[in-house]
Amino acid sequence: MLRDLSHVAGLPFLFDTDIYHCVFGPEVRDPLYGVRTDGQIRRVLRDPDAALPKIVYWMMRDTGLRDDPYLKETHGLRYDISYFIPAMFGCEHLKTSGHYHTASPDGPAYPEVYGVLSGKAIYLLQKVNSIDAPLDEVIVEDCIVVEGNPGDKVIMPPDYGHVTINPLPEPMVMANWVSSRFSSQYGAVEQARGFAYYRVEGDGGPLWVRNPRYKSAPPLRLARVREVPELGLSLDEPLYTAGIRAPERLEWLNDPAQYMELIWSGLDITGEIGTCELPEVPRSGA
Repeated sequence: MLRDLSHVAGLPFLFDTDIYHCVFGPEVRDPLYGVRTDGQIRRVLRDPDAALPKIVYWMMRDTGLRDDPYLKETHGLRYDISYFIPAMFGCEHLKTSGHYHTASPDGPAYPEVYGVLSGKAIYLLQKVNSIDAPLDEVIVEDCIVVEGNPGDKVIMPPDYGHVTINPLPEPMVMANWVSSRFSSQYGAVEQARGFAYYRVEGDGGPLWVRNPRYKSAPPLRLARVREVPELGLSLDEPLYTAGIRAPERLEWLNDPAQYMELIWSGLDITGEIGTCELPEVPRSGA
C-alpha cells in the first residue's frame, strides 16, 4: 500500500508499506542512497546467528527540495530520511547498528535530532567514559530509553551514542537533521556487540536484557519527548520545514556547548525501567 507521508516529511514523499520502497517527488533533490545489510548488523546482535533479511534498513542522505536553500553548504547541516522493515533478529527487535558522534570544537559531541514520520521508534541512548577505550576499560555511565511517535522530534544529546529500534510489526520511517562536520563512529559498538541492553521478546512481552560484554550497566532511565520551540522543534511542524524556515534555530547541532540546557529540556526523565539478565546465546559451532 502506498502511503503519502508528505505532510509529516515536509516534502513530497511516498512510501510503499508492502515492498518497502520510497518515492520522492521530482521537486526533491536526489539523495545519497545507503543500506545496512545482514552482515553489518550481525556485528551488534545478541544472537549473531539469527536469521536476517538481506537488507535491514535504507538511508536516503542529504536530500531536500531542489528550490530550497542547501543547508549543507550554508549551515553545515544535512537532512536524511531512513526506513526500517518489520522484522525480528531471533528474539531481538529490529534495530540499527548504533553509533557515537565525535566531539565538536568546543568539547561536547555533536548531537542529532530525529523526527518520526510513520510507525513507532524506540531510541536507546548510552553514555560511556570513552568511545576509544578497549572494551574491558569501558564504563557505561548512563542509559536512557525514549519512545518516538509520528510527529515527535527526539533529541540525541551530546556524548550519548544511540541505537534505533522498531518495536512494531510494521515499517517505521524517520527523518533527521545532523551536522555534516563529522563522521559517525561504529567501532566501539561493534566490539561490544551492541549497547549495554538488548530489547528482546520474552514469553510475557518485551524485555530489556543486559549485554554481558560490558562490565556493568546503570539502570535504564525512561524519558519522554518535550517540544523545544527555541531549537526549532515542535509537534505540529515537520522537521524539514522547521530547518529550512529557520536554519539558525538548528545551530545547536553544530555548537552544542552553547545550548546544553535547552538540548536536555527536550527529554523529560520520568523513571526507571526494569531489566533482566538471560544466558548468553551460544554461537553455532561453539
